[in-house]
Amino acid sequence: MLSAFCTIFKTGVFLLLLNDYVKRTYPEKYESLLVEIPLKMIYIYSNCQIIYGKLQRKMNEFIENNPQVKKVINDIYKLGGKEALEIEYIINGEVFATYKRNPTLSDVTVHEDAMFIFSDLSTNEQRVNKKILQSDINFNYKISNIQFILLELKLVFKTADKENSYKIVLKTDEYNYYIVNNILDSKFFKYYLRKYYSDTVTSETLANVEKMNVKLIDQDVNIKTFDLTEENGIILKENEYILLE
Repeated sequence: MLSAFCTIFKTGVFLLLLNDYVKRTYPEKYESLLVEIPLKMIYIYSNCQIIYGKLQRKMNEFIENNPQVKKVINDIYKLGGKEALEIEYIINGEVFATYKRNPTLSDVTVHEDAMFIFSDLSTNEQRVNKKILQSDINFNYKISNIQFILLELKLVFKTADKENSYKIVLKTDEYNYYIVNNILDSKFFKYYLRKYYSDTVTSETLANVEKMNVKLIDQDVNIKTFDLTEENGIILKENEYILLE
């Protein structure tokens, strides 16, 4: 604390002395320098921001296009403890807080629209298995053998005569929601849209939804559609799924 104060004090004294020196040595240029120097500093800072943004975009594109590099970076983050928060506490589709793996979560006040999602980061695999935690918090899980050909969510809005449809992908190279006893209900679908369609689906978008409709084509090419309510949804089992009504 004291060293920081001394540094600030020394810097302040230096700037005062520099200002006095410039004012005495170059009186005719002093006023113009007061304007030109800040403008040049702003110009240099702006250009540095632009260059940094371009480099960051190129680096992100390089990482996304090279899975092996992405895996190494993810592993480094895990080893560094930056991904130790494995539990998301979600209210009305929004991630409200994140927690370390804890079987009690005693400090959490459960909201009626809340849900917990556990992301297992202990496997050191690129694909993270995601379990939707129920009231009895348990981190053990089994991967389901179910694979939907299509899972689609349609939103019907209150204030506009339009509908938007979104493809729900439960398994990619990065994540897997095909976990036994995962319940895909309205809370899950709101979370999914906010997480994976955040560019187009906002909290205001969801507040303007009048009705949600689910369409699925299962691995036996059975086609099923239903209006999604607060009570119904889909339960994934090991070799089948159950529609809640």
